[in-house]
Amino acid sequence: MNDNCVVFKGNANGILILLDENTSFGDIKRTLEKKVTDAKDFFAGANSAISFKGKELSEDEELELLSIVSKKSGLNISFVNAEDTPKKAVISEHEADSSTLLSDPKIQTVITAKENITTFHKGSLRSGQAIEFNGSVIVIGDVNPGSKIKAAGNIIVLGKLKGVVHAGCNGSKDCFVSALYMNPTQLIIADIITYFPNDPERVFTPEYAYVENNEIFVKPLS
Repeated sequence: MNDNCVVFKGNANGILILLDENTSFGDIKRTLEKKVTDAKDFFAGANSAISFKGKELSEDEELELLSIVSKKSGLNISFVNAEDTPKKAVISEHEADSSTLLSDPKIQTVITAKENITTFHKGSLRSGQAIEFNGSVIVIGDVNPGSKIKAAGNIIVLGKLKGVVHAGCNGSKDCFVSALYMNPTQLIIADIITYFPNDPERVFTPEYAYVENNEIFVKPLS
């Protein structure tokens, strides 16, 4: 078994775990468990983001690796940072079983359901670009007309929201959409759709949209 098939690196966002794309998932699991166990005193009690790079993983496989890291290291995982691409950040179209993580108290407060896994996208989305993720999405940039975000969880835009957003796409009406500048082409939460009027006199402030009594309401964040 190649010990170099799993390599830990620190970065500005937390811990990056490099996985050899030519190594089987079974060998990666065993190597990860050994390395994390050997370094548990280093990880214990720390709070960090985790991201994977190298080998392509399914959501089930990623959740298995996260469970190993959490259980064997004592690390408190603050969020899961998925690698994205500048052209099209389509993260996942598959359902994931998070039951292996739900029993772990160190990660339970972060991933209490699939929609609470969060991915970050750095940069604006242009027309024709899309993000689909089986969790929550945070965009650090603008979501321009013609672009779309579809998330099982919440959607937060740290910029101008002018495209189409669909939060709670698996049916959860507890999800919300928030933006610093809220003017989407279309906003959907679960199966409830709303459109924003084209009002040139509207003053834009940070707002969030949520569902109450099967209607979407928008309120200022302040």
